[in-house]
Order: sequence, then C-alpha cells, then structure tokens
Amino acid sequence: MEHLLLHVILWGPAVGALVTILAGQGMFARVIALISTGLTLVSALWLYGRYDLVTGGTQFESVVPFIPQIGSALRIGVDGVSLPLVLLNCILTFLVVLMSWKFELRPQLYFVLVQFLQMAVTGVFVSLDLLVFFLFWELELVPMFLLIGIWGGVRREYAAMKFIIYTIAGSAFMLVGILALYFTTGVGTFDLFLVSDAARALPVAAQVLMFLLLFVGFAVKVPIFPFHTWLPDAHVEAPTPISVLLAGILLKMGGYGLIRLCMTLLPEGARVLVPLLVILGVVSVVYGAMLALAQINGDLKKMIAYSSVSHMGYVVLGLSALTVTGMQGAVMQMFTHGTITALLFTMVGLVYDRTHTRIIPEMGGLAPKMPFIAVGFVMAGLASLGLPGMNGFIGEFLVFIGAFEVWPVYTAIAAFAIVLTAGYITWMLMKVFFGTLDEHKWHDLTDADAREKFVVVALLGIIILTGVYPSAVADMIAIGVAPIARLFAA
Repeated sequence: MEHLLLHVILWGPAVGALVTILAGQGMFARVIALISTGLTLVSALWLYGRYDLVTGGTQFESVVPFIPQIGSALRIGVDGVSLPLVLLNCILTFLVVLMSWKFELRPQLYFVLVQFLQMAVTGVFVSLDLLVFFLFWELELVPMFLLIGIWGGVRREYAAMKFIIYTIAGSAFMLVGILALYFTTGVGTFDLFLVSDAARALPVAAQVLMFLLLFVGFAVKVPIFPFHTWLPDAHVEAPTPISVLLAGILLKMGGYGLIRLCMTLLPEGARVLVPLLVILGVVSVVYGAMLALAQINGDLKKMIAYSSVSHMGYVVLGLSALTVTGMQGAVMQMFTHGTITALLFTMVGLVYDRTHTRIIPEMGGLAPKMPFIAVGFVMAGLASLGLPGMNGFIGEFLVFIGAFEVWPVYTAIAAFAIVLTAGYITWMLMKVFFGTLDEHKWHDLTDADAREKFVVVALLGIIILTGVYPSAVADMIAIGVAPIARLFAA
C-alpha cells in the first residue's frame, strides 16, 4: 500500500498537470492544481507517519523496468534523508498554489509548470537509479526556466538564461561523473546500491576525480561560493511563489546530491576533499552574510537571496564533519531553511504587493498599517537568525556541535556569521516596519487577507513545531545519515 502512495506522490502532480492542460482554464486550473498538490501532501504526511524508525533504511521501494538493456530501472524509495525533503516539497508546493491564486497571466500554463516542477523535484529525492536521478534533475530545469522567464520581473529573460546556463554547465559535469561510475565500476547497472558497493572499492584517485565531477553539479545548485552568482538574479526577477520554491526546495537538491551521491558512493574521495569542502562552506557562510548585510539599503529579495547562500553554507560545513551529528545538522538545516526562507519570501511578496517596492529605504513605519504582515516578518526574521524555540536554531546548533569536534577554528569563524545575520535582519526590520510612517505615501496600505494569513500561519506553525519538538524531523534524519557516517568511522 505504502509503495503505491510513493507513486501517487511522484506522479500525482504530473497527472494533475495533464488534467489542467485538458480542462484547466481560469478557475479550473487553480482548483485542479490545489486538489493535485493537496492529495500529494496528504499522501506524504501519511507516508511520513508510516516510516518505521526502528527498521530504518530505504522503505516503500518499488521497481519498474525502464531501460533494461543498460541496467536502468525506475527504482524508487525513501529513507530518513529523503523523506523529510519529499514532505517539504509537498508542503511548499501546496502553499505556493494558494499564494498564486490571483495570478491572471496565463494561469493554465503557470499551474501546469508548477505541478511538473513538483514531480521533477520529488523524482530527484526518491530515485534509487543514477540515470533516473539525472533525468529528473534535468527535467526540473524546464519548468523553472519558464516560470522565471514568463512570470518574472523586468530582467526575467536574463535571470532565466543565467539560471539555466549555470545549472546545465553543472549538470554536464555531473553526467560525466555518473557515466564514469557506470563504466569504471563495471556492474552494468545504474542501481544506486549496486553502484555504491562497487564504487567504494575504486582507487582513491578515481574516487577523488568522480567526486569532483559530481560536486560541481551539486555545488551550483546549493549554491556554494563561487558558483552562487546566478541565485540573486533569479530571486530578484522570479515571482514571489517561485522564489519560495527556488529557495525552499530547489537549493536542497544540491545538498541532497552531495550526501546521497558524493558522500555515500565515494567516501574515500570525500576524505581527501573534505578540507576543500569545509573551506568552501565557511566562505559561503561568511561571504553570503556579508553580501546580505551590504543590501541593507538595497533590495529585500536580494538580501534574502544572499542569506540563503550563507545558510546553505552551514549544510556544507555540517557534511564536512563526516559524523552523525554533523550530517544530521546538515540535513536538518536543509529542512529548516526550506521552511524559514519560504516564509521570508512570502512576507517580502506581501509587502511588495502593497507597496510596489522592494527597496528598503523607500519604506518605513509600515507596522501600524499592516500589523499581521509585520508580526509575520519579525517572526520569520527571528527564525532566520536562529532564535531558540524556532527550527532555525536546531539545524545550526547541530551543525556547530558536529563540526566543532573536527574543525574547531573553521566552525568558530562560521559561527561569527550569526552576528552578521542578526545585524542585517534586525536593521532590515527596523527600516521597513518601524520608524516614521509617511502617511501621505502609504495611507491606503492594507493588511494580509484570509488566504495569505493561512499560508503565513501554516509556515510559522511548522517552524515553531519543529523548533519546540525537533525530534519530529531530527530522529528520522539521524537514522538516515547513520549508515553514511559509518563509512567514515574507521
């Protein structure tokens, strides 16, 4: 029963997209997308509750022949690393459909692309076949390119082209790495488990080379410095709901690829290259925070985009510890950052819809005019800077604990970014919502409506729930990363 639910989660959005193409005009497109994403969310919640924490490992597996001549099959399943990310994808896509309810520009095509995007991302997280993994990885590019290029801002074509050029270039390296694994292992299959057993026996030099090839593709998506420059442009030009998906879930594909392929398949290569990983992770953390701080008189979206570079750097830092705690913190950081950045971009969108500006100095004293939005933005900011009681604290704390045992100096440098984060978050909130209100300029501002309040409360509820009771996610993640960490225990 459960393995069929995993197929519902994977293919349900594609079926919804096809129904939308056939019958979804205007309101029908919205309703069909809401039903489709709602069913996948319910299925993901049920599957999450049914995962056996005692047994652990990969569960709900199924295999469908794909290209048997080369040893490739549609083999899918989830474990403690992938299942939380599958659930996160379902949550955010469902909320994005609600956020996009009033979109008037080509709604049929828009909701078709959103549903295909959900399917592609889910496919990445559940694939247990390297070729299928790569195909889903590439399939994600098309809907995201179109969503930015059609519904984006003034420079949408430039941002969309920069996004796809960077990611295709990274994917080219990844494909070479996957093919190298296929031919050098000699197992005659793309099955992740069989390739993994053979790849671990490869010479260290071969593992290092293949690790680097795969790493480039994943580093672009995370994104890690210096592969990060596409992200601010994409965020600034993308419509708010698509920024939610881009930061909330697409960046996690890069972190997932690092732990699922690089760390799991090539552990000896990881040992050799981990000093490079920790340096790039720390540079991303500090440099991203400094760039976010530099936007204090600039664009709200660009500030949060750079903050994502910083916070995703913690993921790389946690993975570089090669311990259960560090890896658990890295995956937890992916989940928590997905919820927090989704709320941050939602709040930016609500402010922009009313003020028609994202330039921070052009606003001020807005809290009395939009109290709900102000409170939501403050709560999102507090979660982003790691306030205890919210889930942002949990991921960073686990990363610091795990990484400090192995890299104390680098961890201390990365921890300094918390100060920078507190600086740009608090200054931004003060400039936007407090101070003197220009009554003449902002006399007609309104607060969030019921639909918008539901989205904000839902995201904030997840942030607080997993902050107060982190075991709801952290226990599953710990079980998922334990076998990977054991590869480095010797």
